[in-house]
Amino acid sequence: MNDKTMESYASQPNEPTGKKKRGRKPMTAEKKAAMAKVRAAEKERANNLMPELFIQFQGDQIDLDELVTLAKADFHAVKKRTLITDLKLYIKPEERTAYYVINEQHKGQISF
Repeated sequence: MNDKTMESYASQPNEPTGKKKRGRKPMTAEKKAAMAKVRAAEKERANNLMPELFIQFQGDQIDLDELVTLAKADFHAVKKRTLITDLKLYIKPEERTAYYVINEQHKGQISF
C-alpha cells in the first residue's frame, strides 16, 4: 500500500454501516420463564433416569425390570406384609435362574 491509500483509510470516520448485529435476539421475560421451566423439567428427568437393562445370552434376551418384578412377586407370595427396603439380584443366565436377597435376610430364586 502506498501513503495515499493509508491516508484515505485513516481519514474516513468509523460510522456504522447500518448492518444488523449477528447473534440471538434478546428473550422476553415470559420466554425466559418458559425456558427455565422446560430446563428444570429436563434436569429432573435426567436426575431420575432409570435405564432399561437387558441381558443377552445365547440368543435369548432377559429384561432386568421384569426379573425385579418377578423377584418382588415371589417374595410377597411368602411375606405379604413385609416392605422391601433392599434388593440384590444375582443372575446366572447359563442356569436360566436369578437368585435374590431381600432386606439382607430373605433369599429366594426365580427361573426365567
